[in-house]
Amino acid sequence: MTSPTDDRSPKLPRGWLRAAIVSTIALAFVGAAAGFVAFLSQLRGAEIAPSRKADGIVVLTGGSSRVSDAMELLAAGYGRRLLISGVHPTSTASDISRTLPENQSFMTCCVDLDRTALSTRGNAAEARRWAEGRRFKSLIVV
Repeated sequence: MTSPTDDRSPKLPRGWLRAAIVSTIALAFVGAAAGFVAFLSQLRGAEIAPSRKADGIVVLTGGSSRVSDAMELLAAGYGRRLLISGVHPTSTASDISRTLPENQSFMTCCVDLDRTALSTRGNAAEARRWAEGRRFKSLIVV
């Protein structure tokens, strides 16, 4: 006869459930961090120079380095003019040129500012009007 306290199943250490949950969360966090690092390492390789030159370059404001990237393309001769679309109404060309000291000379000769576009659709419409007004056939969009 066996007594009710005579349990032959193995006893799990106290707190095993908490340890299992913490371990699972830690493993998921490490996996997510590794995936994020892998994603970031691929981003640097995603930025490539255009395969050919164009008549004009259009940059849509909103990205942290889009304007400087577009100015680099203009300086490298990838386009004849640059349109910065979606510029805040209070921003001036001198405000923008102060952030890009190495390309200030291009601001007076080759850069147009659009303050009317308020959305992506507006940016596209303004870029189209700008390109058609200058008879541009090809654009690089940054």
